[in-house]
Amino acid sequence: MTKTSSTRFQAGFLASFVSAITFSTLGIFAKLLYATGFSVATALAWRFMVAALVLWTFVGIRARKRAMRGQKERLEPASRAQEPVGGHSAGARRGLLKLFLLGLLGFSPQAGLFFLTVKILDPGITSLLLYLYPSFVFLIGFVAGRHRSNRVQLFALALSLVGCLITFWTAGSYPLAGIVLGVVVAITYAAYLVVGDIMLRDEDPIWATAVIMTAASFVYFAIALASGNFVLAISARQALLVLCIAIISTCVPIVTLFLAMQRIGARDTSIVSTVEPIFTNLFSALLFGELMTERRVLGGALILAGVVMLNLWGQSSAQRKIEAAS
Repeated sequence: MTKTSSTRFQAGFLASFVSAITFSTLGIFAKLLYATGFSVATALAWRFMVAALVLWTFVGIRARKRAMRGQKERLEPASRAQEPVGGHSAGARRGLLKLFLLGLLGFSPQAGLFFLTVKILDPGITSLLLYLYPSFVFLIGFVAGRHRSNRVQLFALALSLVGCLITFWTAGSYPLAGIVLGVVVAITYAAYLVVGDIMLRDEDPIWATAVIMTAASFVYFAIALASGNFVLAISARQALLVLCIAIISTCVPIVTLFLAMQRIGARDTSIVSTVEPIFTNLFSALLFGELMTERRVLGGALILAGVVMLNLWGQSSAQRKIEAAS
């Protein structure tokens, strides 16, 4: 029993870590796409459409395999007892609708605001402002009365936020509109995670992500076409970058994010996700020749310290709860 709980926590921790690493490539691929002539709306439209197609392909393949297994087991009494009841389709339609609305009203605005903020501010300060969102996740959970944070979680959060500050803050003045917009991005992302933590609890992550990506693609294709800035991905470079941003920076991180939230919750997932700036710095250094300064190394060490602390606390806390229940 204890082993099962510990394994579940480790699986959630690993999923959130993979999500953070793959999400860290988003700004890099977006920057490369902009260089090929893509606007913000066009980049997002292609990102979400290709991601949706990839995910629906996986959903279709998996459904076909299940149907084939069902045909073989149809005559067995045990299989019949496990078949879904007639009300399942109605429940599936309700689930589809709520996920589509989550993508339309929750994920789409947050993604667009982030890309817009990058246009106003430099990527470093934008990432710093985005990583205020774990604080807002904690705050929303506390105000809503859903969670009570302990000192270890709060200290891990503080270490990670200070690490983000040291890593990304650079001297210079920034437009007030950009700063405000960056804070709004952090708030909307936190709200999206908290709502998603509730809505996605019993949903299949791949199917749920496919629905959300479909809704987001509708939004940004409409914006790109209406603005007259739509660009076809006709060159090999454009097509490759679209595939990278759709699969590496979208499908993998969002599916693993949902898996993590189902196992360790939105709060702990948001803290683990603060390792993303470390990998953004590493990839930027490798691809664009950016220097790894002492300040960046120190910030990365503090971020990792917070995440490691949360991991160690999470295992011992899960074990204590089960031992107490036993």
